[in-house]
Amino acid sequence: MKKKLLAAFAILLLAVLMSFTVSGSAAPSPYVHGVFSTNPLYVKDGVTGSWLTATSGNAIASWTDDPLSSGNQGFFNAIVYVGSVKYEFRLVSLTSTTTDTIDGTFDIYVNNSLTATVNGTVYGLSQPVGNYFKFYDSVYNWHVSAYITDRLDY
Repeated sequence: MKKKLLAAFAILLLAVLMSFTVSGSAAPSPYVHGVFSTNPLYVKDGVTGSWLTATSGNAIASWTDDPLSSGNQGFFNAIVYVGSVKYEFRLVSLTSTTTDTIDGTFDIYVNNSLTATVNGTVYGLSQPVGNYFKFYDSVYNWHVSAYITDRLDY
């Protein structure tokens, strides 16, 4: 009986020690992110200054936040409809990224015509599903926002 108790105690001790070893070598935190939306909220038209409620659309942001030897990478595209008017926000040049933001130069199209090229920031990207992210240009003329409907971090 003592042998069985001693063996059980040894196995328990081994399991506890292994759990410390495994937790001490946990995988690094994710630095590649993807945020998706099928539920846009608002657009601010930089030409008219009007705040508009989106009727449909999609958006995707994908970026790295850990400096890579080749530099960080990022992608952002939002196509949002307000009635029959189509707004598209495209990242064309990346400046920097964090776990929450993408900074860069964006082309803005209205009904497939290039309307503006602006510097701006997409932020709120670290939020969980159900929250929203926003884009503003550097002088707050243009805006798009959308609920996060899915995300992938690895």
